[in-house]
Amino acid sequence: MMNFFRKHTRVILIVALTAFICGTFLGAGSYFFGPKIDYVAKVNGAKISMRLYRAYYAMYSNSIEMYYKTTDESLSEQDIREVKIRAIQTALVQDEVFYQQAKLYGIVITDEELKTDLQNSVAFQDNGVFNKNKYMTFLASIHMKPREYESLRKKQIAGNRVKMMIDSSIKVWSYELDEIAKQNPQITKTAILQSKINAALNEWCSGVVKNSVIVRNDLIFKL
Repeated sequence: MMNFFRKHTRVILIVALTAFICGTFLGAGSYFFGPKIDYVAKVNGAKISMRLYRAYYAMYSNSIEMYYKTTDESLSEQDIREVKIRAIQTALVQDEVFYQQAKLYGIVITDEELKTDLQNSVAFQDNGVFNKNKYMTFLASIHMKPREYESLRKKQIAGNRVKMMIDSSIKVWSYELDEIAKQNPQITKTAILQSKINAALNEWCSGVVKNSVIVRNDLIFKL
């Protein structure tokens, strides 16, 4: 599992970042038929439902497919399908891991914070103002009720608070900048900082995942 995470870190981070920003409306997929599966994975006993997997698939399937079709033309349709399934499953596991860590840190997202998050989501705005019709259209596209999506957003926001805590602890020291600049004069402090943050997040997440009990349900590949 960790080999997959390392190999596809960029795609998984893209998925996570997209969810963090607003859950961009990408249109619903037709991936809703096949054997009945109760869950796609368990993280420390907590089930990640097939319903949630389908919502993620509707939101992120197209973007993942476009990414791979433009970066690796050798992949077959079946290869891309399997990569999409694994990337989405892994992103769901990662989100649950971060949420469980958020609970350990005592991070709780209030209704007011959720309201602000939704109102600030560009995907739900019309001329800078929250548009309920756009919000409801988005929910219909991913087959989720407002209560379900809002519960999901609270979990995502809480998990991303943990990421922000890690981000804020990373610094670039002057001696690091000087040493790296000797080898690459074009590099910026911002680029170095982002590289360090990505490495820290990967290391932290790898450690948490290693100490978690994660069970994947690979029957989803047979859908």
